[in-house]
Amino acid sequence: MSATARETLQLQVAMQIMVTAKRWKLRVADLFRDSGHTGAPTIVLYFLADHPKGLTLSELCERMELSGASLTRLVQRLERDGMVSRRRMVGDGRSWLIAMEPAGHQAVKDFEVHASAMRQRMFQDVSEADMAAALRVLNALSDRLVKGPDAFRAAERLPPTP
Repeated sequence: MSATARETLQLQVAMQIMVTAKRWKLRVADLFRDSGHTGAPTIVLYFLADHPKGLTLSELCERMELSGASLTRLVQRLERDGMVSRRRMVGDGRSWLIAMEPAGHQAVKDFEVHASAMRQRMFQDVSEADMAAALRVLNALSDRLVKGPDAFRAAERLPPTP
């Protein structure tokens, strides 16, 4: 492949990632709305679901790539709704451990019915090998945006990903 052909392909892939990400985000927002959920708080619950002991606010900020102020408001809202609890960290009175409560687990379970069906439809004709290759490429690009030569710009707006 010539350098020009490679550059053209890189541009096409980059543009398709941006367009697809925007479309996916819009579709998921519709799905949240249609199923009676709200987007950002439900995403917080998804991140917490894999951590039964909870996560600190800092850990959650890193994973979600949100500022502490934005995430604090979401967590407070979820706490008011009985979906999460916040507890002071033992040995570090400044840090809060955020853990899901039974209502949060139920909300994820309820929403996952819709989200799973959407993923099944979206990936219906995509092989496991293609999904694995796409994931490798997306992970490599994400890492370079955080750690590579373009990271200085991204780092000004986003915390590092784990």
